[in-house]
Amino acid sequence: MQRASADPRETALKQPDVSVVVASHGRARRLSTLLDALAEQTLDPERWKLVVVHTYDEEVTARVLEDHRLSRAGTLRHTAVDLAVARPSVQRNIGWRATGAPLIAFTDDDCRPRKDWLERLVEAARAHPGAIVQGATRPDPREEKALSATHVRTLHVNPPGRFTQTCNILYERAVLERIGGFDERAITGEDIDLALRAQDAGARLVGAPGALVYHAVEALSFSEKVRSNQKWQHLAYVVKQHPRLRAHCRFRIWWKPEHLYAALALAGLVGVRRHPWMLAAVMPYYRFERWRYGNSARQRVQMARRMPERWLVEIVEIGTFVRGSVRYHTILL
Repeated sequence: MQRASADPRETALKQPDVSVVVASHGRARRLSTLLDALAEQTLDPERWKLVVVHTYDEEVTARVLEDHRLSRAGTLRHTAVDLAVARPSVQRNIGWRATGAPLIAFTDDDCRPRKDWLERLVEAARAHPGAIVQGATRPDPREEKALSATHVRTLHVNPPGRFTQTCNILYERAVLERIGGFDERAITGEDIDLALRAQDAGARLVGAPGALVYHAVEALSFSEKVRSNQKWQHLAYVVKQHPRLRAHCRFRIWWKPEHLYAALALAGLVGVRRHPWMLAAVMPYYRFERWRYGNSARQRVQMARRMPERWLVEIVEIGTFVRGSVRYHTILL
């Protein structure tokens, strides 16, 4: 006897209010921390689900994902993708399309949401139908000692912000469907591209400062910092697709003011032997670094010790942007 199909209204009632989507690669330990934080969410467990799209082997998958209490509770689903095709845009598209929830919240595998994070995001989404809801991001206070390193990787976001990072943001599924989700040609900056296209389609960007996630703080060596910055060459693709982003660039080509100041300092150092007055070109970068560190005697000593290496990182990063400019046939420095 053929079984009757489920009533569509009953199926809709069984759908969660929101699905959390996470793309993960190479951060099994960080992912475990994220899962533990999600397991403590104050939002009713019946109202949300989690989808993790990852690149881990069977051993890591079993240990980190399948053995987690979220999996045992039926809250967590996961999908492995081939490393050869994996990238955040691809993985996030797989994730949100695997769920029928009307709201899709994104966070990253190096984040630790506060207990009421998801509840507050959903509240903001209900208060602003059709909007993109961006929460706040702060460096993780558990790892604040790493902030004293010369090179640090973390995030500090006051929403709403123009970079619309997917470490803490929510979209209506209908909006994602209307614009086709993430542009999978984007290697980085895919979150900026997504939000701009969503806004072009009529979605407003609103902030939910109470929806807080803590971002990992990682102290990097000089070589690690240089390697981690290589991905930024691909921002040229996003800027080429959205020329309006140039309004935020110095002289419409310098993505960061640090790049312009570092380039001026380089020109000054090269020309100072012939023209001593060119040493003045170092001052904009010096003032920027002094503003970053502060004015106390200890802070000035710290700045003087670290400034040459930080300046060199900026110069190397400019070279990275030059490669991106050549690759995508548009100037971004």
